[in-house]
Amino acid sequence: MIIQLDQIKDQGLSRQYQLAPHDFPDASAWEESGDFKLHEPIKIDLTLNRIGGLIEVRGQIATRIASSCGRCLKSFYFDLDETFVLTFTNEPLTVHEDGVDDEEGIELSAEELGLIPFIGDSIDLTETIAEQFFLALPVRPLCSEECQGLCPYCGIDLNDRKCNCAPPDFANKFSALKNVKIN
Repeated sequence: MIIQLDQIKDQGLSRQYQLAPHDFPDASAWEESGDFKLHEPIKIDLTLNRIGGLIEVRGQIATRIASSCGRCLKSFYFDLDETFVLTFTNEPLTVHEDGVDDEEGIELSAEELGLIPFIGDSIDLTETIAEQFFLALPVRPLCSEECQGLCPYCGIDLNDRKCNCAPPDFANKFSALKNVKIN
């Protein structure tokens, strides 16, 4: 997904991509982990605009993903549909008078913190788009917000039926201290 800067005209530039899992950086290893499996190609819509010396990228990533619920472990599908805005600059990030440039790095202004630097007359969006995709994935996917999960004692799926398990008595190791008298 390399964009040549001279392609971005005054009216902007729109690009659409459809990527198979093997075309997407790190997606193959991610699928092999078993947490998620892409059910259809990843659709990416991008709009690039020049804003002063900056390049603004507005995008949307959409696909269908198979996963296992983090509570009940059942397989389910969910639609990932994420929008993002990124701002690129080919200007060097400068050190301000109050900033320090040493082995610990440089201090950036608030405006510079959100900028993604690039060099040359093109922007390679591949890694940045992959990063946005992975950030959009749920840490703990759920088949539904109301999912009750599995009983921690007998393992029955509480979405299908209730169990009669009683929580074990709490063994408080400090209970012997309740009779200690301190003067």
